[in-house]
Amino acid sequence: MTRRQTIYFILAFTIIIAGFFLFKPGIWQNRIESYLNRQLNQNGWQVEISDISGHLFTTLHSDTLSLIHRNGASIFLPNITTRIKIISLMKGRIEIDQLYVSDVAIRPYFETNADSVLINSFSFSPENIPLNISKLRVDGSINVPFNDSTRAVQFLIDGRVNEGRNEMELDLEQFEIFCVSPKIDLAVQNIEGKLSSKAISVSIEKANFNGFDISGQFNFDKGEESMIRAQLDLSEYEIPNQIFSRLPLQPDLSKISATFHFESNLSSFIGDLFVQNELGLDMGGSFNLMRLDEYFHLQFLELTGNDASLKAQGIFENSGRFNGTIELQKFDVSQWLLNQKKTNLSGYVLVDGEIPETQITALDINAEITESILFDRKTSSISGGVSYKDNKLTINNPLTMTIGPSIVSISGFTNFQEEFLDLDLTLTDASSFLINNFWTDSLSGGSATGSMELNGPFDTLGIRAEGIIDGLQYNNISLSSFEFSGKLNNLNEFNDGSIAVKFGKGIWNEQGFESGTGEFQLLQDSVEISSFELKNGQDYLQFNGLLQNDSILILDRFQIAYRGHYMVNPRPLKIVKIDDSFFFEPFEIHVDDGIIEGFVKTNPFKGRLKFSNVTTEILELANKDFGYELTGNIFGEVLVGQDLNPDDFSLDITLKNGGIANQPFDDLYISTLYHEGVLHLEELTLTEGEKTGLQVMGTFPVITDSTKPTIVDVQSNFKNVDLRILTQFTPKWKPLLFGQFTGKFTMGGTTQETIFDLSGEVENAFYDRISLGTVNGEGHYSNKQLKFNQFSSSWNGNYVIGEALLPVDFDIASPNAQRWHPNGELIVKTEGDFRSAVFLSEYLAETDSIIGDIKIHLGIQGPPDKLVRNGNIIIKNGKIFSVLMDEPIHHISASGDLIDNQLSIHSFSGALYDSQSKVDSSQNLTITGSIDFTKFFEPRFDLNAFGDQIFFRSLNGDIEGYGNVDITISGKDTLEISGTIAAKEGSIYKEFSGTNVVEIAEEKGRTTTNYNIRFPIEDTFSIRNSQIDAKISGELAMLKQFDSGWDYSGEIEFLEGKIYYYLGDVFENLQGVMTFDGKGFNPFLEVTASTRIGDADIMLGVYGPFDNPEWRFESDKGYTESDILQLLTFNTRVAEEGFTTEGLGTQAQTILGAYLERQLERNFVRATGLKSTGLIEDVEISGTSDLLRQGEGEEFSISAKLNQNFSFSYRRSFSLGAAYKNKVGVEYKINPNFSVVGNVDETGKFYMKFRVRRVY
Repeated sequence: MTRRQTIYFILAFTIIIAGFFLFKPGIWQNRIESYLNRQLNQNGWQVEISDISGHLFTTLHSDTLSLIHRNGASIFLPNITTRIKIISLMKGRIEIDQLYVSDVAIRPYFETNADSVLINSFSFSPENIPLNISKLRVDGSINVPFNDSTRAVQFLIDGRVNEGRNEMELDLEQFEIFCVSPKIDLAVQNIEGKLSSKAISVSIEKANFNGFDISGQFNFDKGEESMIRAQLDLSEYEIPNQIFSRLPLQPDLSKISATFHFESNLSSFIGDLFVQNELGLDMGGSFNLMRLDEYFHLQFLELTGNDASLKAQGIFENSGRFNGTIELQKFDVSQWLLNQKKTNLSGYVLVDGEIPETQITALDINAEITESILFDRKTSSISGGVSYKDNKLTINNPLTMTIGPSIVSISGFTNFQEEFLDLDLTLTDASSFLINNFWTDSLSGGSATGSMELNGPFDTLGIRAEGIIDGLQYNNISLSSFEFSGKLNNLNEFNDGSIAVKFGKGIWNEQGFESGTGEFQLLQDSVEISSFELKNGQDYLQFNGLLQNDSILILDRFQIAYRGHYMVNPRPLKIVKIDDSFFFEPFEIHVDDGIIEGFVKTNPFKGRLKFSNVTTEILELANKDFGYELTGNIFGEVLVGQDLNPDDFSLDITLKNGGIANQPFDDLYISTLYHEGVLHLEELTLTEGEKTGLQVMGTFPVITDSTKPTIVDVQSNFKNVDLRILTQFTPKWKPLLFGQFTGKFTMGGTTQETIFDLSGEVENAFYDRISLGTVNGEGHYSNKQLKFNQFSSSWNGNYVIGEALLPVDFDIASPNAQRWHPNGELIVKTEGDFRSAVFLSEYLAETDSIIGDIKIHLGIQGPPDKLVRNGNIIIKNGKIFSVLMDEPIHHISASGDLIDNQLSIHSFSGALYDSQSKVDSSQNLTITGSIDFTKFFEPRFDLNAFGDQIFFRSLNGDIEGYGNVDITISGKDTLEISGTIAAKEGSIYKEFSGTNVVEIAEEKGRTTTNYNIRFPIEDTFSIRNSQIDAKISGELAMLKQFDSGWDYSGEIEFLEGKIYYYLGDVFENLQGVMTFDGKGFNPFLEVTASTRIGDADIMLGVYGPFDNPEWRFESDKGYTESDILQLLTFNTRVAEEGFTTEGLGTQAQTILGAYLERQLERNFVRATGLKSTGLIEDVEISGTSDLLRQGEGEEFSISAKLNQNFSFSYRRSFSLGAAYKNKVGVEYKINPNFSVVGNVDETGKFYMKFRVRRVY
């Protein structure tokens, strides 16, 4: 260190030491106190400071500092810590940089008078406090005037204070004020503002005042008239529950956020108010509040928003009494209260009450309000008046609620202090919707009218009620009417009262009844069932008894009559409930002519039942899901729950003179024991005379464990037993397999490796609709394979033999039981000679039968889901009969090979000719193509049919003729038949029909056939029906899609022919065209024809659809259409010869009669109302023209075709010499070739004949 540096160091050290001692507070204390007094005396303050410690370079401490104003105000600051700016101190001025004080006591000056302390008398001049503190933290209390006393207000200040020119400037991070009474709890964060004796201006970022979260700005100007201006934001405020704590009902108000903009001169508050919350509330408006000496007057408060409005006015007195009115429009309560439904209220509410401090002690409300959406958008209204005071709730004006026609009215009072209630409730046409809004349960329907009275102390409240509910629907109960009346002297005890009920027609648990009644007496320890009765025609239920509080039900007597059966107990039946189980003590019940005796206990289930001559129908009555076909009378005993095991049971029962699954029996004896999951069948024997018998014995595990093998041993013999006795337990086979089985069935092995053998014969066997005749076979099952070494079937000249290996899993404990074994392979080999291929024709919708000499070889092999079929078929001298054609396909010779599921037709030829002509045509029809049998019963066709000069006649005779055929048949579920039939020679006999054709419902088969056939006319062809007889040319297309009828399209030209005018006159020389539009068989005509009457030629023109054409008439004689119609009708002109009914000629009778027949046929279905039902397919009427001929003994007849197989006819004879006067007949077509015709006349004689169309 150099000498100069040493001198600098010593000098600096000396200055520091000198400064340290120079600025000790003891040296400066007098100066500090003097400087402060000089600064404060200017504003009337005098300061006194106790000894100061610390150092001016750091902080100063003093135990006390007192400030006293000349007007008597004082500030006492104990335990003060501060930091003073040294430079200002050296200049003779005190400036405080930091100040920390606790427990400050401020006693401001205020003037008093004899009555109270006014706010203007409170003198506080912040501008007179010379403070410039950058860091200030002070807490303490200030005494403020309140009525005739002072209250201590605690405060905390943390921030910065500056002495402004005319005010005190504040920048506080924290400011708190607390007072017990009146309650003031203010906590502010980040407040900026200016204070003076004339004005206050603050900006608050975040504050909480008595639970209010507030922010905003506040300005107070104390001029000649004090004025407050504020913009305050209130965040999520919740009204204290304490306000409503003394009311019986306490609302659950939501938290509300609000914004206030107002001005006030401390006498009136005028401004705007906006409120929002999380429930969707968003309303705004204005208010005007007046402050008077004795009360506050809310002149108005108006809020609007969300299409709703709220208007309020009222008075709040200083004593705590308030009253006012509230007007609501489309008001939604759910936006103000929690857990409320949406409402739409409109109306007035008058409110009067008292709230002396923080609780409402008295409240009086009168209201008249309408509501439109709460009750399923049904308009409702509420009116009435309620008052609450001194713990007593009184309904001054009856509370009335209406919802549509429903009315609910309540009147009375409740004293909560004395705990006494007296209320009257009346209902008028109260709907189930209204009741469900006030009941914890729910009605599905009904309308109630009645009354209820509640009277008495809360703990012994009595009730009396009566009423009727029409159309009651509750859970699984439906009643046309329900009447009740009753009283209960103590609602809390249910031990002294009576109830009576009566109900009309109803349903309970799907059981119907016509009426019922019941009477019950509520006693001290029990309920006496005086009577209870249900009636439904001849069925009824009656019982009476006693239900005791110790869970004992004693039925003194009950009677049940149901579906022709009768049950009654000859002695009382006692049912005891112990914990969660029921015990039916030993009982005896008579069922028709039989008796059931025993006892039953539930949970666990245990009991003994003894039957004597009890019908099996009781099983179905007891359990409607009992799906087994069993009849007879039961004798024997059933034990359940042996050895304390509720799952064990034993049977020793005989059924007599009954049947099971269509198998009648004289005796069916069952003796078995079920124990630990195994059925030990000692004997099961069924006998019917000497022809039928069944015997089964052995052990069979019902409950299996795949990890624990159980022995299986069942032996059974069958003799002429109906297969349905077995298939009723297998829903898959029940509708398919039928016949009488004779043979043996044995089962052995274990549940894991089950073995069984089956051998025998089934007579009259059927599979679905296919007859199998007599079926013989032997089968053996083991190792998940069912093997038939040989089986055969023969019926009506058909014979099939074969063998099979089926990979099916019949192991009892296998998780894959009764399913295909996943790794197995199916092998079936069959061959047979057939006279009828019924197994094919039954599944082809348009095929009636296939007959001939048919040989089939078929082999099936592969996994069950991927079977491969191979084989061949040969048909010789075959015939195919179709439901579409009157003639079969003759002389069929065909062969085909089935390779890998694909049947290729090597050859197929046949002949289609008119058998009535006695000419046997040569082969003129061939079929080529293939059929895909990947799915055997759902084959896919790809065939082509070609024919030369084939004959076709539809079964209903609508069309017949010769033609060349080129048709394609393709598809699977939906067959598409399309192609061309070139018509060479023939006729169409089909009658024209209108567009309103009655569709006949046809039974839907497995496949649907669509047709699209073209008929080009290449040679002579005619159309002949009751309307037209003409030769035609052109082309016609026939289309049938899915289940719709036949549609025709194309254009036909008339070469020559006739047209009939109402079946009377015949117009010849028919020329023109008719066009079919593809909808039904109703052509559009554009034709001309002519006829001659006398010396006049009449020309006819027809234009339009045939069911409603336009007829035009012309004559070479110049006659008008009116003249021509007279000529056509009466064969003369009225103008020339006059007209009388006596002169009605034979031709006119024929014409009018024919016209009547035609109109009756056309309109019969529509006139009888059967048009839309599809019951009538066609109608034919004759004999009407004969009714016009006087003196002639003719008959009137009408016949109707109800469907393709059934027709109905009626005949009425008007001849005096006739053998009968009335005759009714039916015709039933058994198949396309054979019909049975029956007639019954009015004398009761029966006539029957057969009609054969063909024989084969």
